[in-house]
Amino acid sequence: MKAKKPHLLIQYILTLAVTLFALGAIVVYTFGSFYSVAREDAVVIGRNSVSQEAEELNNFLLQGLDVLQVTGLVVDSMLRDNASSEEIEAFLLRESEDYAVSIDENFTGIYGIFDGVYIDGIGWVPEDDYVPQERPWYTAAYAGGGKPVVVSPYLDAQTGSIMISVSQLLSDKESVISLDIVMDEMQEMAESMQLNGGGYGMIVDKNGLVVAHYDRTQKGKNYLSDEDMQGSEMQEMVEKVLASGGNAVTMEIEGEECMIFSQEVQRDWYVLMVVNTVDLFERVKVNLWRNILVSLLIFVVVGYFCTTSYHNRSKATRYAEELKDYQATLEERVEEQTREIREQTLERIRMQESVIEGMASIIESRDNSTGEHVRSTKQYVSMITSYMLENGIYSQEVDERFAEHIRNAAPLHDVGKILISDVILNKPGKFTPEEFEIMKTHALLGEDIVEKILGDNAEPELVKMAKDVVCHHHEKWNGTGYPSGLKGEEIPLAARIMAVADVFDALVNRRVYKEAMAEEKAFAILREDSGSHFDPVIVDVFFSIRGEVQNYLAEKQRDKEA
Repeated sequence: MKAKKPHLLIQYILTLAVTLFALGAIVVYTFGSFYSVAREDAVVIGRNSVSQEAEELNNFLLQGLDVLQVTGLVVDSMLRDNASSEEIEAFLLRESEDYAVSIDENFTGIYGIFDGVYIDGIGWVPEDDYVPQERPWYTAAYAGGGKPVVVSPYLDAQTGSIMISVSQLLSDKESVISLDIVMDEMQEMAESMQLNGGGYGMIVDKNGLVVAHYDRTQKGKNYLSDEDMQGSEMQEMVEKVLASGGNAVTMEIEGEECMIFSQEVQRDWYVLMVVNTVDLFERVKVNLWRNILVSLLIFVVVGYFCTTSYHNRSKATRYAEELKDYQATLEERVEEQTREIREQTLERIRMQESVIEGMASIIESRDNSTGEHVRSTKQYVSMITSYMLENGIYSQEVDERFAEHIRNAAPLHDVGKILISDVILNKPGKFTPEEFEIMKTHALLGEDIVEKILGDNAEPELVKMAKDVVCHHHEKWNGTGYPSGLKGEEIPLAARIMAVADVFDALVNRRVYKEAMAEEKAFAILREDSGSHFDPVIVDVFFSIRGEVQNYLAEKQRDKEA
């Protein structure tokens, strides 16, 4: 018996050591991973919360810009028809009242200078020394050259409200129309911003002016230029946000570490939410330490059983089996957590596909032809990329992931049109130059929508491809397209593929402004514009799948006749 005791002692020590090491490794790996994922999720939640508020602000501003553009088109038409000042004033008075009642009470009136005469939509008569051409709303619009502009906000001394103006130079290059908007609704939004019951929100412009703040006493201050703000934590915070490019910023405020989430709006505004990191991650840390303590307790229990087995060899086998069962249980827990992580990944993929389908449904809701166009262009893009993949065309870029991403991105190519007025979108005749300039903005508007809605909710490669398709599918191979005038292979490959599918489907289908074109004529136009409008390689691919395209069109026709 004495000769066996050293062997039992070694077995006892090794058992405790292996158990302690296994538990430690599991705690470090499993709970460390859990903590990392939980921190990332908290940051994503913070970003999404700010993104939702930014989207609300963006929609509010876009609504004002839409009102301004539609009203501007009407006034522009009245000026071309030599309408009198009295007729224009009557129209503005009527529209100002209608907008305040039916659209938004924060739209306080439309005004401007037309043919050199100042006309106000709420009947305000300026003082004799009032010179409209010297006011910021006029000078900013004139500098904008016909594009709608948002004039820098200011604090109204009488009401204490933050005001902004949106203005636009009309086609005669002298007349300017403007709309005043009260930002009180944004103040309410700032006061309601929180994350898990903590933190606070604010809205600042790119110059540091506080447009809205949970603390109303801060409204109207300029964190970058006010003398009492120089060297302050608020000045440092705004400077870091402006330089962050939308990433979360961490800094110390009033002696506590805080995380600042931000989202840019209309390239002039920033929605900020400040959250104390202790509040943000405290629950995660508590759960982590609780699990560590439970693991230590398990080790104590295992140690007790091992000690008992050392003194009672007859029980050693049973305890060893219990330890083996416990280790198997731990392995099952690790496998279960691995499955949960895998399921979360699949759920995220399903979520991004649902978001894309939802955005495509919004596009389709504008009119029936757009919905059919979305489905057909996705089919053509799928045919093109499948052929390229099978035949090694542009093989450095085109692989299975590329084909999958472009199929998902294709339905979003016209998503920017949801922000274009129905007056323009459904116009049956040819666009005026001003209307076409407004229509062309759907490319950049769509890029912003993809960034804001997909953002952190989709794979980065898919988001980038969707932005390429949405923003650049109207570029031309010879550099005469829009919005950036890219040329040749400067245009992203996904956008070049989308351009061929988009134009072909537009040619062979009826639109409000034209009748459908015969397939042969549409194919002839593609060949004619190869090397000027379209990438010649993509056009060749489209002709290679001509039979497949014609079968698809025939099947669509049979479905319509059924």
